[in-house]
Amino acid sequence: MKGSPAAVSGAAPDGRALWLNWGTALVAGIALVKLGLQLRAIPHYGIFRDEMYYLACGRHLAWGYVDHPPLWPFVAWLLEHTIGTSLFTIRLLPALCGAGLVWITGSLARRMGGGVFAQALAALAVLTAPIYMLMQHWFTMNAAEPLLWMTMVWCVVRYIESGDARWWLWIGVLCGFGLEMKYSTILFVGGLVVGLALTPHRRVFATKWFWLGCAAAVLIVLPHLVWLVHNHFPFLEYERNVRSTPRDVRREPVAFFLDQA
Repeated sequence: MKGSPAAVSGAAPDGRALWLNWGTALVAGIALVKLGLQLRAIPHYGIFRDEMYYLACGRHLAWGYVDHPPLWPFVAWLLEHTIGTSLFTIRLLPALCGAGLVWITGSLARRMGGGVFAQALAALAVLTAPIYMLMQHWFTMNAAEPLLWMTMVWCVVRYIESGDARWWLWIGVLCGFGLEMKYSTILFVGGLVVGLALTPHRRVFATKWFWLGCAAAVLIVLPHLVWLVHNHFPFLEYERNVRSTPRDVRREPVAFFLDQA
């Protein structure tokens, strides 16, 4: 006996599908609000010194710099040679990253089983977080990094849902671009590997797709690694010099984690 199309395809009943669509529409609306707020703030604050620095780096393209990888200066170069580098155009990309982060956070809540309330709450949490309001106002790699990390989390969840190890190739590509943008991506990757090792999902280590993802990440970041070796890892010297000055606020590990809370 043939079942209904919904039953055969495994689709959700009409009522539940409509409910999920409401959640998607609500998250999209919150993402647009986020975009509107960030755009509204653009002309009210002058250019930040780091923004000027990355624009300057974009005029001197290289496979590496003393204090950061090469991807963000390339983005600056791309902007200068397309839509320009007015205050609005350089801050448009961070605003779009902010809206994208709201969207993918709500989508992640839905994929993890959250209903309309859970999706909206997750999206609103990102919208109202002061740190994201700041990060996604300035033209720095800090605007794009949270979106990149959350996209990798979304891909991991898709892998867990489907069991399709091919998702790890995409995760590896995203990881490679993340490392080309900011070194702190290695912290995310380390946490992800430890999390996999402590769960039954460690079986992914035995698949070719996981290692193909690792190879893709290494291939993408390889030009910068070669540059680092050729220039004797200037980032390490830079960090050592910073520690010898009062430029940054230093906190002990316990105090640091309490600050985050």
